[in-house]
Amino acid sequence: METAPRAFPVEPIRATRTFEAATEHLTEAIERAGLRHGDRLPSEAALAAALGISKPTLRQALRVLEMSGLLAVRRGKGGGIVVTSDLVPAFAISSQVAVEESAAVDALRARRVLERAVVLEAVETSTADDYAELEHTVDLLERHLGERSSVMRADAMFHRALVRACHNATVQAAMRGVARGLAPLRDAYSGGLATDRATLDVHRRQLDAMRRRDHVALDRVLDEHFRMLEDAFAAAIGRDPEDLVRRAR
Repeated sequence: METAPRAFPVEPIRATRTFEAATEHLTEAIERAGLRHGDRLPSEAALAAALGISKPTLRQALRVLEMSGLLAVRRGKGGGIVVTSDLVPAFAISSQVAVEESAAVDALRARRVLERAVVLEAVETSTADDYAELEHTVDLLERHLGERSSVMRADAMFHRALVRACHNATVQAAMRGVARGLAPLRDAYSGGLATDRATLDVHRRQLDAMRRRDHVALDRVLDEHFRMLEDAFAAAIGRDPEDLVRRAR
């Protein structure tokens, strides 16, 4: 059964007024509002006004999110914009974009610096609602084990929820750039049930260490978490991961 619209914390687009930016803002707002399958978004007119974009630009963004399976846009009486999946896609579904090795390495190194700081900050600032949202992403990942595209979405949702748990708009803006740089690299994952289970396990242990404020355990699990993507990417391009990304030995 469809529910009435909730408060929808979408922010105006302040830089490039493109449908790609609108797609990012909409996916972030859906996650911040905690919308689930069957929930409604505001009307097209309200969304376009909130984002500061034209209706045609908004409709391009909505089409992208429809194609990703996240939304359904229903016309006519009783229609509206409805969430159709709990699995929120990452940025415009652009994982097929090619990336230069130097840019990839920059993104992996930036992740080690910035995401570790994000996690440590989230330990201090996370609320019960933040932890509930993180648990939700872990539950989604477990529910979709073996479904590679769904697991990747749940994984990306976990990382975005961590950033939101910092309750800091500047941190969130900084991590958007890192997330864009990492998105194409996730194709380096070989996939398969073993990889999915390893991702689930590391998410659970990271969340547990955060809750216990165990910084020693958190350092270990974060290094392991970072290495998963670093090692996969290094193997994909035939490089030694220790040389590719500076990290503790």
